[in-house]
Amino acid sequence: MVKYLRIGAVIVLFIGMFILLASLTTLCSGQETKTAYTRDGIQYISKERVDENIRYEYAKPGDYREVQVPLNTIVVGASAIPENISQPEEKEDTAIAEKSSSASNQTASSAPENRYPYAPIFIGLMVIGGLIFLVASVFSGRDRQ
Repeated sequence: MVKYLRIGAVIVLFIGMFILLASLTTLCSGQETKTAYTRDGIQYISKERVDENIRYEYAKPGDYREVQVPLNTIVVGASAIPENISQPEEKEDTAIAEKSSSASNQTASSAPENRYPYAPIFIGLMVIGGLIFLVASVFSGRDRQ
């Protein structure tokens, strides 16, 4: 009878650890994000601002990479630079061609970065700690018999 209670306790412990780990992963991955563009990983700008910087030759296509940032991150939007009507059409055509090539480069490098680099380590340590606790509880029960 005591042996069945221990087996039941072990099963309940595993189910409890599974529920705990599942709830931790949903809490960590539930953060909402928005898309921004950055050169250095510190300052973030919008897609419109990237297009303006390329159009006015402040940056080259491919200088910015697309990243996902939390909603409370400040992202600089488009500026109020008026369109220059006297700009030659050749530069506009070049900017459009460069924009399409940079868009294909950005989609290739838009893989989500590790937002939580230590999460797998933490989860692994929790599982190992749970297993140590389980083994210790089983062996401590054997000594009492």
